Amino acid sequence: MSRETILEMKNIVKDYSGFKAVDNVNFSMHKGEIVAIIGPSGSGKSTLLRCINGLNSITSGQIELKGTTGMVFQHFNLFPHMTCAENITYAPIKVKKEKKENAYEEAHKLLKMVGLESKANVYPAHLSGGQKQRIAIARALAMKPDIMLFDEPTSALDPEITGEVLNVMKLLAKEHTTMIVVTHEMGFAKEVADRVIFMDGGVIVEEGTPKEIFDNPENERLISFLGSMLRA
Repeated sequence: MSRETILEMKNIVKDYSGFKAVDNVNFSMHKGEIVAIIGPSGSGKSTLLRCINGLNSITSGQIELKGTTGMVFQHFNLFPHMTCAENITYAPIKVKKEKKENAYEEAHKLLKMVGLESKANVYPAHLSGGQKQRIAIARALAMKPDIMLFDEPTSALDPEITGEVLNVMKLLAKEHTTMIVVTHEMGFAKEVADRVIFMDGGVIVEEGTPKEIFDNPENERLISFLGSMLRA
């Protein structure tokens, strides 16, 4: 794996009128690395992700990003009046000024990769939740981002179709796609991530390899959190 640093966050604070959703976070990652961020609701995970791609402006600190980001949200945010292929090609054509035929050729490759090649001309209303999220992943990949950001990509899905999305993400992991994944799927984090970060109260409480975090947690808050997830 390349050791090139692709993202560096120094002393990041996101303050909402006195409430620090992210409180003095320092975080960096390398190209090709897969980082899972876990923690209870309201711990600052999603806010940190949104600070990386600029959806949230930081209150203070410094972010150095070498390249671009692609974002996959909890809720799919597909354009309902566009087919799957149109959803995927819209940004490459409008933003990157790609030729239409090239954009559609790439879209069909991405649809095949996410297992939805037959859905190119289907509208989102006729897709299941898992299919919509796979189209959302393809749409993000179409812009060829340097880092893929996933914000609880399976939280809005029924348990029986969560695996559809996780399998696509595992495929991306095998291809050494640089990824930051905010997730409640502990099995996925343990299996796929190179590094796991546990956040609580807007701070990084503990980080390490999946083995260190899941098999030998040190912080009492992390131990309690993992216990609650196992009981859920």
